[in-house]
Amino acid sequence: MKKLLILLIVCCTLTSYGQQENQYTQFMYNQLVLNPAYAGARGLTSFQALYRGQWLGFEKAPTSKLLSFNTPLFGDRVGLGISVANHTHGIHNVWNGSMAYAYNVKINKETSFRFGIQGNIRNFNIDFSDPSVRVQQNNDPSVTADDAQNKYTGNFGAGIYLSHKQMYFGISVPSIYPNEIGINPTSRETAEEVPHLYAMAGTLVPISSKVDLKPAVLLKRVKNAPLDLDFNLSFVYDKRITAGISYRLGGDGAGESIDALVMLQYNSFGFGISYDYGLGELSNYNNGSFEALVRYDFLKERNDIANPRFFF
Repeated sequence: MKKLLILLIVCCTLTSYGQQENQYTQFMYNQLVLNPAYAGARGLTSFQALYRGQWLGFEKAPTSKLLSFNTPLFGDRVGLGISVANHTHGIHNVWNGSMAYAYNVKINKETSFRFGIQGNIRNFNIDFSDPSVRVQQNNDPSVTADDAQNKYTGNFGAGIYLSHKQMYFGISVPSIYPNEIGINPTSRETAEEVPHLYAMAGTLVPISSKVDLKPAVLLKRVKNAPLDLDFNLSFVYDKRITAGISYRLGGDGAGESIDALVMLQYNSFGFGISYDYGLGELSNYNNGSFEALVRYDFLKERNDIANPRFFF
């Protein structure tokens, strides 16, 4: 019960600051969920599955599951992406489905500019029948007598994505409209979906014939929330093994976390894992956060593995 109480306090604190969207440590391999203009940017068809367990050992801690697909069409002129995600924390359960369309303006052989749009549908569910729920006051209007409450919302987003040789840069707002998501229609002040602005960039710097340096950065901006920043520095060996470390700025004091990442590419398959070591006070109550990623690429030919976009 103590752990659940702490979790609810933390979740309420995050909501009060406006941070609502899921965060992913392996963002550099999971850009479609952040930017619709990324659809088809790697020049090949790709399926991906991701699982994130946050605050391991914490009762009712957040978990995220994601399936995504994206592909280029019409000679790389158009990109299409589809993703389905599920996020749970406490008695909350959120499903999100989105479809992205991107159009590629080929500036020259090494430079392209993509802009994308997407449509979203989201289901919010709060299960008051969960055994962990404790009603402190009878007839409390903030707790419904029903077993669960559901709310569906629709939204749309947009983004741009620029790639040049072995570099990329993108800006996006995946959900633009501030939908009301509160379950109490009589309340004057109800919860809203807050638009999230993302900016990301990365590059691949050859160091030797076998080793490349691959820095990446993700900036997150949300109304009424502190500026958040993820910075990753990785090394790629033989175009197959990627290992690196990230720093997440969010939180108080020294930041939110330091993260370790490893990605292995074997033919068409990619396997990635990451572990977040928390830096804030919350780290005293959990064993960090974990992510696992599996990706399958439809490679046209063996030379695609050497394409720098393969790592983006």
